[in-house]
Amino acid sequence: MDKLMAIAVEAVRRQGKEDAQVLAERAVSGKADGTELTASQDSIPTWRQRDYSNVPIGTPYKWKGVVYKLWQQHDATAQPDWSPDLAVSLWDLCHTTDPRLAAAYVQAQGARGMYQPGEVCTENSHVWQCIQSDTGYPPSQLPGSWTDLGTVKEVQI
Repeated sequence: MDKLMAIAVEAVRRQGKEDAQVLAERAVSGKADGTELTASQDSIPTWRQRDYSNVPIGTPYKWKGVVYKLWQQHDATAQPDWSPDLAVSLWDLCHTTDPRLAAAYVQAQGARGMYQPGEVCTENSHVWQCIQSDTGYPPSQLPGSWTDLGTVKEVQI
């Protein structure tokens, strides 16, 4: 029985690795947008302190519940503070257009990661949809750039 369990676990790991590789290739090619990546977070590896020098630009990683794409190759082996949320010159934010997957508002990283029309976030227990290009402020600070889609409880059933 233990041998069967080990075989099954290995098969699941192999399939997960293959799924992650296909998703990464789609992201690098530009075929997978933020919505697909957000919906597929279970297949995206978590950022860790390592060398990203040979990782293709656009490869997705998740960190603290947010999906980021590699923006600039680098070696973070000795740089624990180069996580995607802190090393903004190295990573690009991904946002979703699916209100059911909306996550808390994340501050844009300079010109990258600004919200675009149709992209969504949550703030103050509501789901908000961006209606203005290049929005770099949350709904509470720039309400004219957002439409309130309802409470998180109503929208994310």
